[in-house]
Amino acid sequence: MKLLYTLLFSLVFLPLSLQADDGPPERADVPEKYRWDLTDMYADSNAWEADVRRFESMLDDLAQYRGTLDQGGKQLLTAIKAYEATYQVLGNIYVYAGLSSFEDLRNSDNSARFSRGRGYMARFEEATAFLRPELLAIDPEKLESMVDRTPGLETYTHWFNEQLRMRDYTLSEKEERILAAASDPLGKFNNVFSAFANADLQFDDIEDSAGNTLTMTQSRYGDALYSRDPELRENAWKSLFSGYQQWGNTLAANYEGHVKGRVFEARIRGFDSAMQASTYGNGVPSEVYTNLLKALRENVEPLQRYLHLKREAMGLETLQVWDSYAPVAEPPYQDIPWERAQTLVAEALEPLGEEYVEIYWRGFEEDWADVLENKGKRGGAYSWGTYNSKPYFSMNYQGNFGDVTTLAHEYGHSIHSYLANANQPYVYSGYRIFIAEVASMTNEAILYQKMLKEAQTRDEKLFILQSYLSEFRGAMYRQASLADFELQAHTLVENGEALTRDKLDALYAQVFEDYYGDSIATDPLNDSEWSRIPHLLRTDNFYVYQYATSFVAATAMARKILNEGEPARERFLEMLKSGSSDYPVDLLKKAGVDMTTPQPVLDTVAVMDSLVDEFEALLAEDS
Repeated sequence: MKLLYTLLFSLVFLPLSLQADDGPPERADVPEKYRWDLTDMYADSNAWEADVRRFESMLDDLAQYRGTLDQGGKQLLTAIKAYEATYQVLGNIYVYAGLSSFEDLRNSDNSARFSRGRGYMARFEEATAFLRPELLAIDPEKLESMVDRTPGLETYTHWFNEQLRMRDYTLSEKEERILAAASDPLGKFNNVFSAFANADLQFDDIEDSAGNTLTMTQSRYGDALYSRDPELRENAWKSLFSGYQQWGNTLAANYEGHVKGRVFEARIRGFDSAMQASTYGNGVPSEVYTNLLKALRENVEPLQRYLHLKREAMGLETLQVWDSYAPVAEPPYQDIPWERAQTLVAEALEPLGEEYVEIYWRGFEEDWADVLENKGKRGGAYSWGTYNSKPYFSMNYQGNFGDVTTLAHEYGHSIHSYLANANQPYVYSGYRIFIAEVASMTNEAILYQKMLKEAQTRDEKLFILQSYLSEFRGAMYRQASLADFELQAHTLVENGEALTRDKLDALYAQVFEDYYGDSIATDPLNDSEWSRIPHLLRTDNFYVYQYATSFVAATAMARKILNEGEPARERFLEMLKSGSSDYPVDLLKKAGVDMTTPQPVLDTVAVMDSLVDEFEALLAEDS
């Protein structure tokens, strides 16, 4: 049974207050109305410890089912129910520890609790390693008969099919227990990077063109790139990238360890490659991955044309990396109050129906959101929860237009979780990443379409259009290029080569050139960008390509919802409510998008091309 507690990250950079300050506040100084309420999960650490003791007792009880799964449908159903009950308790333990830790990564007690949670997860996987081998040992006809004769067991039919398709890649019980025991140490590379990047890594202070000194943080990097101040852009970019580059050898060794761990597990299971292990395990044909890269590599012209137009509009001889996100028009939305951002997103999401918007507002009433940055808080934005908890989400809001789109994005994840939990039994309440990002990016696409339609001035429309084109660049082309890099890095290890800092830098530089051509004049520091991408170190690796495929699917979905109305909306909502009750590619097909062919990618490239035409026409108009 797959892990049902998925941490969903946003790739949207978060903004920087462009004035001198002392950095973000301590968490205790953030008003409660901007903090989530985790007490619904556990009132305090004592309550968490009590659940740990309950989990350990339940875990011991699971041993009685070893060697009994073929003893009739009733016994199989009882074993599965016990497994699920234990997993639900573990999920609450693990997710609460993670959410608490992310509030302030400097807090050693919370970090220790999360480390214990990871250990409990490994113990659970080790203790239940018998499940799949025993299930696969049951004759298929006998299993079918057990399902037919046992009320309640039919619920698990799709789950059984998912297990059976893994038959060729499942090891003996003893071997599965060894791999399960190894999952915790093999997953440490991501933890090492997270602790380093969010708690230990420091950056040089920066100055803007007015001479103001600014504290540089991870979550404040993004808005500097969107600033109209060229000195601020360059100084912020160089401060962040220099911070990572000086640790290049260490980060390369950590990434190599991660890749070798993933390659090791794929080989042990008999897969041809780590990429195949990842896509097959998620129920996604490998061709979806390779079709994406091929289609975008062969169609980089809209991306490069857009960046050339930006360079001309900004009056630059060359477009540097730190200039490539800067607006060509004055941002019409600045210092947006949090309450206004909530309303903007709610109004945009009205095409998704009353139920959807009602759930949206309920989340604020029930404190799902952790809104503001504080010292030590995990950077970026994400949504996380369990079957029994609120679908929490975190961001670092500072009043920029990008934060409004981040709110729409993360709420897409949380509402997806809410609907899946409300409409599916526990076994199908989770959902694959391949589907997850479609929900969040559809929200964003609908928001952009509304704001483009309602823009009042040429500069307002120009700013929104550029922001939307940046999403095509960032969520589709950029993520595809990272997926390209990730695939090639794994292939090097599979061919027996080492991943040194120099080799990774050279590989990243070549992939960057393949996608961007001469549209950006890169700084040598840019070659090390691979070292600051946390998504490349996820234990469920080959993660980033799903941002690109999801963006493609979401672009199609949003257009269908806005053009067709209720029929398309109902297909979309049905997909969200379906959880993991079907394979992700099939769920998308039911919603109207077939990702097994490159056509949706090519259609999205065409959409971007038309938007670039519109961008070019607006630039040609007198302001």
